[in-house]
Amino acid sequence: MRGISKAFTKNNKRAAYFWAALLAVPVLFLIWLLRPEEGFIRWLYPFFMLMCASWVWRLYRGVDLNRIERETIATVTGFFSIKLAYYLFWGNLEHNWVEIESTYWVMAFIMVLLYIAFDAREGLAYSLSLAVVTLILGLLRLGGEIVMGQHQSEFLAFVRSEMRLFAMAGLLYALAMVKDQLAMAHRRVEEMHTLARTDPLTGLPNRLALSEYLEGESHQAHGLYVVLLDLDHFKQINDRYGHNVGDGVLKEAGRRLRSSLRKGDVLGRWGGEEFMIIMRGDSQHDVLAAVERLREDVAFWPFDGVGAVSASFGVAEGHMGDSIHNLLDRADKALYQAKRLGRNRVEFSLA
Repeated sequence: MRGISKAFTKNNKRAAYFWAALLAVPVLFLIWLLRPEEGFIRWLYPFFMLMCASWVWRLYRGVDLNRIERETIATVTGFFSIKLAYYLFWGNLEHNWVEIESTYWVMAFIMVLLYIAFDAREGLAYSLSLAVVTLILGLLRLGGEIVMGQHQSEFLAFVRSEMRLFAMAGLLYALAMVKDQLAMAHRRVEEMHTLARTDPLTGLPNRLALSEYLEGESHQAHGLYVVLLDLDHFKQINDRYGHNVGDGVLKEAGRRLRSSLRKGDVLGRWGGEEFMIIMRGDSQHDVLAAVERLREDVAFWPFDGVGAVSASFGVAEGHMGDSIHNLLDRADKALYQAKRLGRNRVEFSLA
């Protein structure tokens, strides 16, 4: 389920980036048409439009999302750094200050993107680098003039903007650290949840995980089948060859069963030498044929150091209003019947 959720989130991000880049192309083109007298707009907007169009195409083609994110941030950062330098050094400073102020707000937005695309430490390093670049540009333009008493109001606005950038870098870093700690705690909880529901020997779902899954499936009992299987004479294998060899047989049996499952079937270790398979099927014939193939896959090839090992299978079908207890009890009785009739066979509960 986590894999599906992650894929769904990535698809949403890709769609959001696609439509944002697609919308940016006509918006940039409209600005370029309306303000051709601005040298910055006249020369750099066509380049930016081409970059947006290329991202649209590559997002549509399924190019790696992380790569496009980094390219976008690098391009946007360079674009607005050039814009800031252009309006600081070209033309009337007082007339340009509205554009300069708006560029500072874009820089703050870029910092947010940096913390989305990178981890907290990288985000802090890039954010501070961005703030230092804007600080150097501003001091180069205003440092000498403020000494001579010129552009005092613009210098104060510049100082406020720089303080805002540095403060935002620190605040975003603190928030990113909290976010990373919460994400780490969430991963640990998920790992503990997984470990609690995984058999350490075979790596299969354990009794708890199987019980929870069966509980969820039992609400739609029609077409639900439970298969209990037991490795025949397993105690003799442990007594004769030792528990290490017995553990190897269990792992190999689990591997064979897992590789032969149909799509949608769930296999787990029920306990000891006993496994459970939860299946769905349209007919008893199809399910029994699938179980028979599983029996053959276990018994056909010899096990290393032991030789031939077979398994007995008991199958029970869910009925409307069935309880899990009754379903498991019928599967267990069918398994007992398979062992009583000579082992290495499949028996179906008719009750």
